[in-house]
Amino acid sequence: MKEYDLIPTNGRKSFYGKARVEIADDGAETLISYHSRIIRRNADGSYVRLFEETLTHTTATHVKSFCGMNKKEFEKLPVVAE
Repeated sequence: MKEYDLIPTNGRKSFYGKARVEIADDGAETLISYHSRIIRRNADGSYVRLFEETLTHTTATHVKSFCGMNKKEFEKLPVVAE
């Protein structure tokens, strides 16, 4: 498994280690925000929601940088347990 820091898309220089992405051996990428698994992009390009609670403003920013989804789009995704 590999890992990298998420790069902001909103003009910030960094998320200062608060958002990172894990890459599984099968190519799936999982966003981790403040030590919580939030959303996974499967190897086929589909997304699944891993976090059932309401997103904070900061975590919503992390999701936007990871996959371009806003909070409402994220909340429409199916939730899966890992």
